[in-house]
Amino acid sequence: MSFTADIKNQLTELDNKKAIQRRAEFYGIFVCTEESLRTRSAAVAKRAEKMCLRAGGIISRRFYRAGVKEVYGLDMRWSGSFNLDHPDAAAAFLRGCFLVGGYIHEPDSPAHLEISFRSVTAYELAMAAFELCGIAPKGTIKGNHYVLYLKDAEQISAFLVTIGAIRGMLEYENVRITREGRRNSNRVINCDDANINKALTAGARQVSMIECVADTDAFRALPEGVREIARLRLDNPELSLSELGELCVPPVSKAGAAHRFARIEKLFKEMQR
Repeated sequence: MSFTADIKNQLTELDNKKAIQRRAEFYGIFVCTEESLRTRSAAVAKRAEKMCLRAGGIISRRFYRAGVKEVYGLDMRWSGSFNLDHPDAAAAFLRGCFLVGGYIHEPDSPAHLEISFRSVTAYELAMAAFELCGIAPKGTIKGNHYVLYLKDAEQISAFLVTIGAIRGMLEYENVRITREGRRNSNRVINCDDANINKALTAGARQVSMIECVADTDAFRALPEGVREIARLRLDNPELSLSELGELCVPPVSKAGAAHRFARIEKLFKEMQR
């Protein structure tokens, strides 16, 4: 079962205790489907029919088409109206919209949730409901449909909580946090590997320079601290500058170690001329 289907199944199990929530959810279903629902979920079709009848609507036609992609259909008639002027109503309205027109990526995929609408009227109602709930979706047009979508994982989690999919939000966050933790771990490992490779490359270059100048009078004339860092580098080609500086007597900073190597490099370049 896809994550989208799982979320919708969770939503169909919710009990709308308030009449305002029942009517708002049905209103979302009704305006999104433009009176004609087609869904592959028996649970969604059953809930839509229940909400329609409780709101005073009429089911003018029911049908079922079997096959690999089975389809449940409802044609609904309703002459009522509804004002989305309360956060509870807005949340229930969005729940109805998501049930019949929503889609969410799997939790281990890039964050994306969308709701598709057949009319600009439904699209604008949903946008107002989102704003009333404190969530800011973006909009686009796909073919003949108007789409509101979220690509921020935190906003997606907030939306799932808003429409009542608490268990779904916890599942989503659990997978997302695990994935982010794995990514951060990989970043640290990659960074460590890069730093090690950088230190080894720099160490090898410094060893090569030291070997070229070590037997010269000019090198022997350098300050003891410079000759000390050279000896330490020859004995420890794998260490970083900071680590070499700590081995000096007395210890010196990374900048101090770099300054000493700059003297060696200057001598090396002079000898290459």
